[in-house]
Amino acid sequence: MAQKITRVSLTLPEDLLNKLDRSLKAQGYTSRSEAVRDAVRDFLASYKWRQELKGELIGVMVLVYEHDVRGLTDALIDIQHSSRGIMSTVQHVHLDAKNCLETSVVRGPAAEIRKLVDRLGALRGVKQAKLVTIER
Repeated sequence: MAQKITRVSLTLPEDLLNKLDRSLKAQGYTSRSEAVRDAVRDFLASYKWRQELKGELIGVMVLVYEHDVRGLTDALIDIQHSSRGIMSTVQHVHLDAKNCLETSVVRGPAAEIRKLVDRLGALRGVKQAKLVTIER
């Protein structure tokens, strides 16, 4: 039996849509919908992986964000200060006139690190929030 398909609409900045279309053509996708389904699957797999992390972790969190989004830098700084028990260092890089990259070394209980990554990734203006962990 075929799976039910539900139509949704997305709002994207024009430059992001143009990049998506060029990428789709280069990769041989036949539709935007299939690419978006793949992206959602990847997003969900990453979320599931973070949910399954247990115990004490050490790793690096990577954020890419638009620094000119109102209130974002203040929110980031507030979260960083309140997370000083698990976030030991932050390195800030200006990627271009609009975007910044931050790497943070994190160490502590998996549940706290997971909560931190989820919280930062959900902020308006954060384009990417990734966590890389290492085995000790």
